[in-house]
Amino acid sequence: MSKLIKILFFYPLYFLQLENYQLKRFYRVYFKKVFVLEKPRQKLVLTLKMKVIILVSLAIILLSGALFLKKFSVTLGILVSFILALCFPFIVGLSVIILLPFDILIKKLNILEARQKIRKLKNLKIIGITGSYGKTSFKEILATILGVKYKVVYTPENKNTPLGISRLILKNLKPETEIFVAEMSAWQKGDIKTLCQIAPPEVAVLTGINESHLERFKTIENTINTKFEIVKYSKENALVVLNADNNYIIKNYKKYVDNKKVIFFGKENEEFLNYKIKEITFNENTLKQTFVLELEGKTYQFEIPFLGEYAVAMTIGAILIAKYLNLDETEIKIGLSLLKPVEHRLQPIFHGNTLIIDDSYNGNPNGAREAIKVLSRFKNKRKIYVTPGLVETGSRSNEIHKEIGKLLAPVADLVILIKNSVTDFIIEGLKENNFNPEKIIVYNTPFELEENINKIIRNNDVVLFQNDWPDNYL
Repeated sequence: MSKLIKILFFYPLYFLQLENYQLKRFYRVYFKKVFVLEKPRQKLVLTLKMKVIILVSLAIILLSGALFLKKFSVTLGILVSFILALCFPFIVGLSVIILLPFDILIKKLNILEARQKIRKLKNLKIIGITGSYGKTSFKEILATILGVKYKVVYTPENKNTPLGISRLILKNLKPETEIFVAEMSAWQKGDIKTLCQIAPPEVAVLTGINESHLERFKTIENTINTKFEIVKYSKENALVVLNADNNYIIKNYKKYVDNKKVIFFGKENEEFLNYKIKEITFNENTLKQTFVLELEGKTYQFEIPFLGEYAVAMTIGAILIAKYLNLDETEIKIGLSLLKPVEHRLQPIFHGNTLIIDDSYNGNPNGAREAIKVLSRFKNKRKIYVTPGLVETGSRSNEIHKEIGKLLAPVADLVILIKNSVTDFIIEGLKENNFNPEKIIVYNTPFELEENINKIIRNNDVVLFQNDWPDNYL
């Protein structure tokens, strides 16, 4: 496939899909990235929607050419078709507009059907989880524990939008399902409200709020209002579960909870917690954490297979919900024994004697801070930190990436960066905290990194890959 064919025909479809068919963002990304992208890092998925867009686009080109052919001449018909083919990126956009009413109708019908089905399942308990970070980990922990006692259905990783959750409800929820754990994602104000209208939570969990997706939300106030929709639009008698360690939550929760019962989880802001964490220990060899929990006059010891201390707070949050839903200590411990590291979120992977920590799906400021803390826990290994930086941090991007550099400086032995718009700020933060510039390596592309990484890694290293930078981000 020549570069021209890629630019004209493949990349428009590719970027359109990455931007979830949002035309404004699609054209912004397409015209900035199409001529500099070496090769795609993800696959174009030929979903039904994508196939229809392709067919409509081809129909526009061919039918326009046929019309001119019939009315004027064969030459003119062929010429018109050729010109329209060269305008394929715009034809694709036109196809999206043409199909938009049908797309909206299908979504509404799916959502309506899902709402109707939910209301028929009288014995179903719904747990909604949202946040700028931590929601996937919390969901996996909670669903695993509750699965010991109940028949649980929970959203897979990418099924966290109104349409995705609606289709999951229609396909997977059965009359015998007892608990539905729904991860609820938001790209704009009102998204969580819509999800709560589909599946009204009896337990509403807010894991944290930060500057993630600030490029989309524009202000942190918009982010706060959107994330708290899960509290505002949960059931009237819902249990609200909040992260006490998150300042944005603590400063704002009273405006949203009304008379709903509220419990907090966390490990630092003790004045809000009804328990005490007596100790947390990390075993560098087993890659497991043990913590002692003092709750309701009893002392418990639990072990979890997660690298980050944040997971202790998340696990306790899940334990509190499990106890609320009448699981006993034995059932909770069985659930904890079944836990596995969450894929691409501080996931440990051994490559011979080298420990790879895959944190490629954790692209938010809190996640980056936690990842650096995890790296600091390894005392007997050379520590390598690899990152392209974080996406969608908006106006605070410079500040956030400079902070990452400062935090990294006393921890990492080697920092590897993939060059983009934030690279210089990470380097600035590293240098300000006296990091040796000779220990900073910058590659121009991920492919350049892949070609050279094996020459750098040694036995007994720990290498942390922080965040992936998708092709559709600038």
